[in-house]
Amino acid sequence: MISANPIYGTSHVKRTRRSQKDMDSLLRSIRTVIDAEEYGITIRHLFYRLVSMAVIEKTEAAYKNLCAHLTTWRRSGEIPWDSFVDSTRWHIGNDRWSGIAEALDRTVETYRRDLWENQSTYLEVWVEKDAIAGIISGVANAFGIKTFVCRGNPSLTSLFNAGATFSNMIERGKDAKVLYFGDHDPSGATIDTRSAEILREDFNVVVDFERVAVTPRLIAEMNLPTRPVKATDNRAKNWVGGCVEVDAIPSVDLRRLLENRIHEHIEPVAWHQLQTIETEERRTIREMAEHFKKEAGK
Repeated sequence: MISANPIYGTSHVKRTRRSQKDMDSLLRSIRTVIDAEEYGITIRHLFYRLVSMAVIEKTEAAYKNLCAHLTTWRRSGEIPWDSFVDSTRWHIGNDRWSGIAEALDRTVETYRRDLWENQSTYLEVWVEKDAIAGIISGVANAFGIKTFVCRGNPSLTSLFNAGATFSNMIERGKDAKVLYFGDHDPSGATIDTRSAEILREDFNVVVDFERVAVTPRLIAEMNLPTRPVKATDNRAKNWVGGCVEVDAIPSVDLRRLLENRIHEHIEPVAWHQLQTIETEERRTIREMAEHFKKEAGK
């Protein structure tokens, strides 16, 4: 049985304002997490990392205070602005170019062959929440794999659309598989299994869901801090052990876990053949871009 970490317990001690020493310690802890990141992370992910380090409490008030402190420290220059990403907001609109040469330059940068075309498996990565989407999608995209953010239990509409994609791939002779990242708690534990059930029963599509994180085995191997199950969770009755948010896992470990799983599904010979073709096609596009640049300069 996984024991609960006492730092998540309910405290009856009256909270006091942090001293300057406490604030300096918090800032050092934040910098430790940020400095270990190769890319930016979400503030919510930072919050869960600090909770797992027993630096702050897991309460909404603590999260709001963290946001306020980060605002102050970023404006003062003590924390770089580009330390964080926000995957929940984006611009809508088409890209525009000064001419064909610029468009081709951009194509050289973004052109990707479907390296899974000759593979026996069709892979997608699904994550429970936005907080880790940016971390996971970076690795997935590098392998040409799409990432789907469930935001809790996926809607029937999103599952219908996913089922159509999976069905198409199955008809092409591929095995459909999802690598899933979600919380280890009574509610989070059912998202992947329930999604697979709906795809099978409502849309007649059989998809293999593999939970990469969080699992009981991973909790033990990584010594992840647990919290007690929420008494208000109506699925908590038969739950054994503690709970762990996927956000508590360091970004570098999340990326490593995903990359290792992806490699398990790649047939290397076919993969490298298409990589060679992709390189040659990108070279052809680059030559076309250079041609149009010369024509424009005449």
